[in-house]
Amino acid sequence: MDLLTNGVNQATRLFFAPGRANLLGSHMDYNGGWVMPVALSKGTYAAVTPNQSGRLTFRSAQFPGEAIDIPMKALHPDRAQGWSAYAEGAVYTATQAWGEMEGLDMAFCADLPMAKGLSSSASIESAVVFALAHWLNPEAQADEMIRLAHAAETQYVGVRCGILDQTAIFLAEKDSLLLFDCTELTREHLPLDGKQVEIAILDSGVARQLASSAFNARVAECTHALGILQQKLPGICCLRDVKRADFEKYAYALPSPYRQRVEHVVGEVERTVLGARALRKGDLVTFGKAMTDAHKSLKEFYEVSTPELDVLVDLASEAPGCFGSRLTGAGFGGCTVALVDPDHKTAFSGFMTEGYARDCGLPTEVQWFRPAGGPKEIPLSP
Repeated sequence: MDLLTNGVNQATRLFFAPGRANLLGSHMDYNGGWVMPVALSKGTYAAVTPNQSGRLTFRSAQFPGEAIDIPMKALHPDRAQGWSAYAEGAVYTATQAWGEMEGLDMAFCADLPMAKGLSSSASIESAVVFALAHWLNPEAQADEMIRLAHAAETQYVGVRCGILDQTAIFLAEKDSLLLFDCTELTREHLPLDGKQVEIAILDSGVARQLASSAFNARVAECTHALGILQQKLPGICCLRDVKRADFEKYAYALPSPYRQRVEHVVGEVERTVLGARALRKGDLVTFGKAMTDAHKSLKEFYEVSTPELDVLVDLASEAPGCFGSRLTGAGFGGCTVALVDPDHKTAFSGFMTEGYARDCGLPTEVQWFRPAGGPKEIPLSP
């Protein structure tokens, strides 16, 4: 955190946005279904200082050799790559919507693992948009900030993602999970008490190097499958509208891999409905089983898992105190998420690290999080 406090002056303000893990509803945002994300108690810190130089500067504790210093007017989509593109994109979309700033100095520090499926990019975007709202549009509502942070990723960086990550971050409430309908845009907070369950994130050690291209391929496959099914079911607007009976009736019309992609979506709709019903009753066992079943579908039908992720989920299903587990994020490497009884944290950690080293020959680290709230400003000491 020293990077954030060095050079602080009276104009500097410090902001935080959490990461997120999606517990159910994987790959459902762009298919119009329900998603069930939870904000994490770790994320991105951004110290923001307006300047009069007409320039935008970035520094990051995670990337000390990659400082950015460019004219504010040089921002344009596809200009940058890497971590700074997400921050640039957020500055660009916010200033395009709310008006220009003369210049900005920004310093970032994160205690959230990056590129591991925990929405570190959306955390950066959300921290920046939330920060700039304080200068440019103090009355900005969450839905507007969600839209701008999402545009940073889709229009500036060029990732064809849905709106799940930014929605999960901006609408988060402590000790709850968000049930968000990506078609109707309704939202409901369901209980997930940090005293009854903690969130374990386990790193497979497999880099998500192909995540962006493979993610875009899955989006394209689902779009193509929807077009085929609309010829049979003209009333559907997205794959979420396909019922189990209709899928079974018209599955013959879907060549591989489109059939498998739709089968995942149909099953995931059913699992999110079941999971929401379980949480309303406080039934963590049923909810956890739905998570583990979702991973099986992501492995077999959506084909976004890896052998290492599968080992972590299989181990978790046998670990003490674990309600359920699945890969988190888009897949293709990265991390798994598990819900664990807090009384079993030590036993769970030991079981998982020993088992993963034995079965994969790789180390893993268990990081613990609690269900957290959304973006906030952190007062700086005088």
